[in-house]
Amino acid sequence: MGKEKNYEQRPCSLFPVPYSLLFIICYLLIGCASIPAPSGPVIIPEDFAGIVHAGQTNTPQEYALLDRMGASWLLTTFYWSRIEREEDQWNFVDYDTYVDTAKAAGKKIIGVLAYDVSWIHKDGKARDYIPPDKVHLFLNYVRRTAEHFKGKVDAWCIWNEPNFVFWKGSRDEFLSLARQSADALREIDSEVTLLGGAFNRGIFGLPMAYINGLFESGAMEKADAVAFHPYELNPNRTARLFLKFRAQVAKYGFEDRIWLTEVGYPTGGWYPTSVSEKNFPAYVVKTFIGLAINGAKKILWYQLFDPQNRSGSNSEDFFGLVRSRDDYTSKGAEAFRLCAIYLSGATYHPELPLRKNLPNTLHSFYFEQPSGERTLVLWKGGGTVNLILQASENGYTRHDIITGNAETISAQTPIAVGNKPIFITWQGGGSPSLQISGRR
Repeated sequence: MGKEKNYEQRPCSLFPVPYSLLFIICYLLIGCASIPAPSGPVIIPEDFAGIVHAGQTNTPQEYALLDRMGASWLLTTFYWSRIEREEDQWNFVDYDTYVDTAKAAGKKIIGVLAYDVSWIHKDGKARDYIPPDKVHLFLNYVRRTAEHFKGKVDAWCIWNEPNFVFWKGSRDEFLSLARQSADALREIDSEVTLLGGAFNRGIFGLPMAYINGLFESGAMEKADAVAFHPYELNPNRTARLFLKFRAQVAKYGFEDRIWLTEVGYPTGGWYPTSVSEKNFPAYVVKTFIGLAINGAKKILWYQLFDPQNRSGSNSEDFFGLVRSRDDYTSKGAEAFRLCAIYLSGATYHPELPLRKNLPNTLHSFYFEQPSGERTLVLWKGGGTVNLILQASENGYTRHDIITGNAETISAQTPIAVGNKPIFITWQGGGSPSLQISGRR
């Protein structure tokens, strides 16, 4: 997606205008099905949730928010142009502050190594491209940066969305750069997690030539995981796009090593993936569940804050979980928090809850924590149904995905389930079951 606005002001967009119209037309011709679910149990990693472009204020207020939201990972770009503004003039000060603050707060960091510097081009203009005769200079930046932050940055990713916006050279040139960069990084650090890919979807689907080329060129031989950005129109399509990507990388043994280093939806602007603020929290919950139960190892939401002065037409200004750094008003932060806290480390059980004469349009997702915490998330496609949940005698806690407010409900309290996800937790008890209380 867009680059960090407080770092560099290069214009970009997820969908260039001529292609966005075609993108919309293609999707109008394709229907949306329900979120796919696996047939067997799935263990969700304890540290699966993170946020892109978070922690940049380096303030206690922002880190208190990140702690409350349960974010384990932060992703930021370590711009070559900020680190080596002039050849052999190295400056890591700003990133030192960021990294040290994040590590003191107990956060894990994904650093993106990317983009060019103006001084390698004859006309002095950066253009998201590194000529082959200048690649050695980029590799020097990779080595110096990896060495400087060794033991502090937990994972490195080579480049960002080269198949779509942020690489202006040929595919073969990028694949060569990726392979050489992986080799250079491993010369410095054999232990740090290395990610390759970071592909966005293409106009017509997955960038197969880039995906296959990345593995077949040898660029992934030293990588631990592959990164992907499953931007789509809605949570159902996001989960299905992820599964298509997973099937493709499974050919190379990476089906269980996928990190989603960006995913999200704007709440404004002209991108075809935009959603209303009213429906945004539901999208957050449904997206997290659809990706987590289908095997995503990490899910990083793009992004934490909307900028202070949003442009009505620029969707890049509307991806935040929080409205701005000034008022910290949640757009989807509470929905993120519920997923990050209650799904982390849990096991998804597709056979539960037991369903008694329930409509097929009712979607239910049940999770068990090793601590005994139970979580059930429900929603219904079309209309509303009143249900009774039975699992224990201790009652349940119902969490509002918009406000984060929690209320205790008894075992016999009818639960009206519609399109907005219902998020319920409780402690212990036997196998849960759902039955209809009455329709309305």
